[in-house]
Amino acid sequence: MWCAFIQGPWPFTNAGGPSTPLQSLTIMICLGYFIFDLSWCLYFQTEGMPMLLHHLCSILGMTVGTITGNYGTEMIATIFGSEITNPLLQFRWFLRENGNNETILGEIVDHAFMFLFGFFRIGIGSYLLLRYFQQDTDFWGRLGGVVIYCISWMFWINIIIFAAKKYKKIKSHEKNNSKNNNDSMIEDDLVKEGEKSSYCNSEKLYYNKSQRQLNGSSNKHQLHLQRFITYKYSSH
Repeated sequence: MWCAFIQGPWPFTNAGGPSTPLQSLTIMICLGYFIFDLSWCLYFQTEGMPMLLHHLCSILGMTVGTITGNYGTEMIATIFGSEITNPLLQFRWFLRENGNNETILGEIVDHAFMFLFGFFRIGIGSYLLLRYFQQDTDFWGRLGGVVIYCISWMFWINIIIFAAKKYKKIKSHEKNNSKNNNDSMIEDDLVKEGEKSSYCNSEKLYYNKSQRQLNGSSNKHQLHLQRFITYKYSSH
């Protein structure tokens, strides 16, 4: 950031010239980092083709810049715009490894990463590439800028697809939870209706039983009375 926007030269107006000593030192340090990171990715096979292509092109571009001593201004601006989202990307990796990527913190990191990536690599990057072509720059510098810009769009498309799938997954999860809650409420209502029906049936059975007992008792008294009358008249 110091090389690109404070010390200068300004990348939107003075690109394509020789590199300053600070720019050359920064490019060499970044070159060593990218070589190490590419070796890590190849050894552990943790990244896909877009990331490997990005690293290869970055290593090639920084190697050319280091050998020729040129392209420092535009290269430092590109490194700044490309790597400003790297801390969030690494933080997201640690959250995912610890199983905390579905937390509120994970959501904040994801949204911040998407915003910064879109703003710097697509928004500012598009304007920088346009201004670069309007300046007195050579073919190889423009070719490198176009390649890195296209790779940024590859990453951006993958990010949008990931965000769309994640949003769809969240909506599906919410829909399933709502359905499960409705099913649970229906089951509770059915249980309550069943309990009420069982209670009513029990009351009805108890009433019928009582009626039968009363009827049986009445019939028994009538039978005794009839026997008594028959006995009395038969004795006379």
